[in-house]
Amino acid sequence: MTEVFTALTISLVFGIGVYMLLRRDIFKIVIGFNLISQSINMAIVTSGIFTGVRVPILEEAINEHAAFIFADDFANGIFAPIVTGMADNPLFVDPLTRALVLTAIVISFATTAILLTLAYCINEEFGTTDVDELRRLRG
Repeated sequence: MTEVFTALTISLVFGIGVYMLLRRDIFKIVIGFNLISQSINMAIVTSGIFTGVRVPILEEAINEHAAFIFADDFANGIFAPIVTGMADNPLFVDPLTRALVLTAIVISFATTAILLTLAYCINEEFGTTDVDELRRLRG
């Protein structure tokens, strides 16, 4: 049920982003790009969540303080540490997808700041942010 809710949320944010992208105002277009970017980030994060037996699972503890060992099983598709003492259906999150999305969020923030600055400069220079009006002003 959680996967359905997550998929609906991602598709709703993506749809709102596409709707905003098709507007005539430059500020709305920038917000649309940002929403599409964030929906893609949500999709990447949810693709890194695993449940079941074919996920990183610890078989035994090395000592009392370390509760994980590395036991790759290439034949079964397990390429990460394996953990014991968890519930029957543990939930794991891949740290690589989280790191990639964190980087994408920072880049998206910087890109949005630059686009909003450019839109503000266009508004100050031409007095409008309407794309059709700007096209007419161009000549």
